[in-house]
Amino acid sequence: MAADRSDEALLRDFLSGDADAFDILMSRHQDKIFALASRMTGNRHDALDATQEAFISAFRNAHRFKGDSAFSTWLYRIAINACTDLLRRKKRQVPVADVETGRKPKTVTDDIPLRVDLQRALEALTPDHREAVIMHDIGGYPYEEIATITGVQLGTVKSRISRGRKKLAETLEHRGPLEASKETT
Repeated sequence: MAADRSDEALLRDFLSGDADAFDILMSRHQDKIFALASRMTGNRHDALDATQEAFISAFRNAHRFKGDSAFSTWLYRIAINACTDLLRRKKRQVPVADVETGRKPKTVTDDIPLRVDLQRALEALTPDHREAVIMHDIGGYPYEEIATITGVQLGTVKSRISRGRKKLAETLEHRGPLEASKETT
């Protein structure tokens, strides 16, 4: 049965012409990739875009997977790159105001103060710290796998996570929930 095959076996089958094998890979990993993208981008729309870009990139570059790491590690790195690229592009764009109300468009997290606080605190981290914290604390990846994905030493991963968590705690400590709900109204 196709669903019982390993990711690597499915990828080999896909490269040999079995289009259904890639569909299985997508369905197997889409929730985890979307969760990562949601945390990195801060809203559902961008997360969906980044998730789609990650799978398109994996589809197009499947032949480049060398097997030096697990398929999921390779796919996770592609997803991080897709999120980073999307955030870079968005940084260059000026937010478009809603023509009728004159306000910026709302995102799903605008109505949930705690999520807004957490997202803003994550955005305040350096990209390296944010990436490491999200991968470990939200993605559930162990330190060693993060080191493989990011291409940095294990000690650097641990340091980034520790410093990122500390900065998150400091940012969240200095910001009460009332401040966030005032800003979103």
